[in-house]
Amino acid sequence: MYTQTIYELSQEAERLLQLALRHLQSLKTLPVSDQNAQAAPRPLHFSPEGISTQQATLNNELRKITRLEMVLAIVGTMKAGKSTTINAIVGTEVLPNRNRPMTAIPTLIRHTPGQKEPGLHFTHPEPIDRLMQELQNKISHIDRNVLAEKLELDKDMNTLLDRITHGVAFEKHYLGAQPIFHCLKSLNDLVRLSQALEAEFPFADYAAIEHIPVIEVEFVHLSGMGHFPGQLTLLDTPGPNEAGQPHLQKMLNEQLGRASAVLAVMDYTQLKSVSDEEMRQAIAAVGQSVPLYALVNKFDQKDRNSDDEDQVRALISGTLMKGCITPGQIFPVSSMWGYLANRARHELNVHGKLPSPEEQRWVQDFAEAALGRRWRNEDLQEVGKMRHAADLLWEDSLFEQPIYKLLHAAHTHASLFALRSASHKLLNYAAQAQDYLDFRHQGMTVAFDQLQHNIAGLEESMAQFEARRYGVTDEVHHEVVEALAGVEAFITEQQASALKQVERWFGEENLRSLSGDVPVELRTGDGEDAGQVVLNAESEAHCLLSKIRQGCESVLLTTQQTLTRELSQRFAQLEISLTRTLEEALRPIELHIKEELGKAGFRARISLPPFRAGLVDFNIPLVFADAIAREDTPVSALPRGGVRESVTRWLNNPGWGWDDYVMTQARYVIDIPALKHKLIFHISQFCEQILKALGAQVDVAVTAGMTTFFAGFSQNLAGLQKNLQESLNLRQQHQSAVMTLNLQLQQSLSTVRWIQEDARLLRDDIQTLFAVEQT
Repeated sequence: MYTQTIYELSQEAERLLQLALRHLQSLKTLPVSDQNAQAAPRPLHFSPEGISTQQATLNNELRKITRLEMVLAIVGTMKAGKSTTINAIVGTEVLPNRNRPMTAIPTLIRHTPGQKEPGLHFTHPEPIDRLMQELQNKISHIDRNVLAEKLELDKDMNTLLDRITHGVAFEKHYLGAQPIFHCLKSLNDLVRLSQALEAEFPFADYAAIEHIPVIEVEFVHLSGMGHFPGQLTLLDTPGPNEAGQPHLQKMLNEQLGRASAVLAVMDYTQLKSVSDEEMRQAIAAVGQSVPLYALVNKFDQKDRNSDDEDQVRALISGTLMKGCITPGQIFPVSSMWGYLANRARHELNVHGKLPSPEEQRWVQDFAEAALGRRWRNEDLQEVGKMRHAADLLWEDSLFEQPIYKLLHAAHTHASLFALRSASHKLLNYAAQAQDYLDFRHQGMTVAFDQLQHNIAGLEESMAQFEARRYGVTDEVHHEVVEALAGVEAFITEQQASALKQVERWFGEENLRSLSGDVPVELRTGDGEDAGQVVLNAESEAHCLLSKIRQGCESVLLTTQQTLTRELSQRFAQLEISLTRTLEEALRPIELHIKEELGKAGFRARISLPPFRAGLVDFNIPLVFADAIAREDTPVSALPRGGVRESVTRWLNNPGWGWDDYVMTQARYVIDIPALKHKLIFHISQFCEQILKALGAQVDVAVTAGMTTFFAGFSQNLAGLQKNLQESLNLRQQHQSAVMTLNLQLQQSLSTVRWIQEDARLLRDDIQTLFAVEQT
């Protein structure tokens, strides 16, 4: 690593950040009209609130540059295994695992060489202390039995209630895993308690990264790697809408925007879920500014019919993330296996043996994962066997590749990641500032009458946009109805094909063929026993029944695969079609606005946002599993394996009743008509359920996609309208004030162009260093 070069580049980045902050401060002195300040869906970049947001972003980059800190933000939905993944990356348990949201406020986990025992620093507890005082007063006036109706009072929550009642405040420092767990659990339970007691949790007080809790610990995978310029820090972020707190989405967006890189933790079993779509949209929004990576967790649940590693990478990179993440930056893994294997290897290396499974529960999890369900305590005493088992489990976890390609690279190049993040933030700021100042400056040179004409024309276009919006909604609805009608026809066709194959499997000719040389009687006639098969031996009956069951399983599996493939293609085509419909409807408005403003000398940058309806893809395997299992098995006991496993369990389920059709008498009878009838009923039932679920999910997906699309374009128009109105208001001032403002704008434009050019050169130098380091 070129230490002197890194130092010089960091000095340049610090200079440019300070210059950008002074420039941003100077923009506050420019006359700004605050009419309709609340009209835009989000704050404009250079409104008072927008300037404050940008100042926070640039100050955060300045803080990171002073310590050359790379912040790797980790984001994932509640059940994706984010905490387990962070523990696997760190190599020891620093975050507690619970089956509920565990990230109320962001938490930093900083690699600190030599810090074997984790320590947590909570330097800004005052807002939490004030909240606890408020809750103490509320708790004193409510009975716990009444509170239990609003909130689950588990052991952790009761401990927190006692703590609040006795006025025990949070400490500023915690040492050791258990005290840290207790602190983080209490913070997250405070969110639920505040919600139940209608008290406001102080999320805003922890928007600044220097106010959030920090865990310092040596990352096991980086131990002994030596010292490099820079600092690696993980940022555990709240998931979108975590704990029923929709405003956490804003906090998530802010934290991702301030990171040096983003790692998304995705659930292999839920890749196309609603919550995962929200997360994908959040990280796609920052994908142009920071590097993106993805860990696809729970890959250990893959079976022989599921997508393999290459298919998963292609699905995420192409269909789900629209090219925002390259396949080489996507890693299917099992975080739990990775954490358990590395924890076991660390314990064996340090202490020469594993802890008692009664004292540390993770040892039980490791033994079951590495040795199987029949492990014994005596097995844990064989150190050589345990080392080998841990190595094999680590290999199976597939964690070696992301540790090497991501974690080691992030550690050795942390300073370069920090510098690249700063250069990108500077370039983003410079581009936005130049657009804003250019537009303001153009407004000072356009005739007053022309400005009024442009404002009137823009308002007319906005009215056309609203009218066209309702018209195109009807068009989209029509396309969706047609698509679903086609899907229904296709599913009906597949259902008929499956039923035809089932009829063949239960046909007389096929039954005799399956029986082979075994004597079999097929009862005919019109009586109740018509169609029954009679065999002489119980083993013969079970053998024939097994062959029929395998055939039925094959029919269902083939139908499922055909449906999955065809419906994925149909809904991908539907998204393309809907995008084209929206663009064709609104593109004329966009072009007309640009043309009219261009005639007046304005260089307006507006564009239609992308339309995303990623939720339209339907997860057929899960629907099959749910539809099959629901008839006989409680929801809590639904199998988690693949479709073949689900189908097999259904056909083997005691509640299915195969054994009901084998009647032990002098001979053994299989009631084929009853068996066939029940199978046909189930095929028809789960096809019907697929159609119902598809209709509901497509409606939600398209509605959400259109809302985002229209909101994005509407915001662009609102920003143009505000800037034009400001120019008109300022032109009405005294001529000397107009000349002064014009001079200020010219000087400010010159400064921001210098920032942009120097930031571009800084970025190029950093990219050159990256290229050199990777050769």
